[in-house]
This record gives sequence, structure tokens and C-alpha cells, in this order.
Amino acid sequence: MSGYAQYRQVNLPEKPNQPVYKDLTAEKKGFWCAFEAEGGSSIMELKPNMQFVSMTVTGGYRISEYLRLGVGFGGRMYVHNADIRDTQSKFGIPIYANARGNFISAYDRDGVPFWSINAGTITKEGLYLNPTIGYSFGGLRNNFYIGLSYTLSSFKDCTKNNQVYSSFGLKIGYEL
Repeated sequence: MSGYAQYRQVNLPEKPNQPVYKDLTAEKKGFWCAFEAEGGSSIMELKPNMQFVSMTVTGGYRISEYLRLGVGFGGRMYVHNADIRDTQSKFGIPIYANARGNFISAYDRDGVPFWSINAGTITKEGLYLNPTIGYSFGGLRNNFYIGLSYTLSSFKDCTKNNQVYSSFGLKIGYEL
């Protein structure tokens, strides 16, 4: 046999009860989750401005690559808030519903523009509305993204009047 061992092919029996591997990163539907960090500032002409940083977590159901619905919460910290808000606390907790999607298909692309809208409340404050336009990198799932956001929120100011503040922010995040 000229030094080579002879090999025999062995057929193993099928295992019918073994779970089938499913690659969830290639699924267009199903659970999704996003983790975001945001920082920004109000831009009020005749009122004092305040800056903020926030961290949020959003989870929900992916209907298609063009639409995802979910709910989320997070933490928001204000800077220079003592002159503006009627509280000594620098913190708020946004609780919101979220809708987001891609403008174009991510199936054959490594990056796509996206939109997102958070609508809800910040505890002990009031209205919270946060639309975002951005760009995600990575394909169909498991994306890093960056976006420009606009926040509209209401709270009581130092004179106990309801005030509506608008601000712009920069978001970075990761989506599963």
C-alpha cells in the first residue's frame, strides 16, 4: 500500500431530536434591542440653555427591516439645570415608545440611513419627544450607528411655569 493508510467512510445515524441552528442575525423579523448614548444642548435664543447626557435601552419586535416597534427607558442627566428646572435633581428617567426603520434595504449593504422616534415622558417632568435621523453600519443586524436627534421636552421652570425646551443631540448606539 505504498505507505498510505486506507480510510473507510462511516455514515453516522441522523439525530432527529437535535435542535436546528438558526442564525438570528440574518432574520428580518423577531426581537431586537438597542443601546444608546446621547449628549446635547438646548438651543434657546432668549432663555438660558442647559446641556444633557443620556443612556437608554430600547427593546421590541422587528416587523421588517423597514419597521421596528418597541419600548424603552433610560437615565438622563442635566448640566446647568438649577437656573432652569424647578428641582435640585439633575436626573430624569425617560420612558417611551419607539418606532424606527431603515430608509433603504440593508440586505446587501454594510451601511444604511435610518429614522427613529421616541415618544413618552420623563419622570416628574412631562412630555418627551425625540426623533432621530442617522446612519447605521454593519448590515441587516448587529449595527453600530450614529444619529442627529432633536428633543422636545416639558417641565416646570424655577417660577413654577410649564416650559417647553428643545435641544439637539448626537447619538451613538448599538443595535442587535
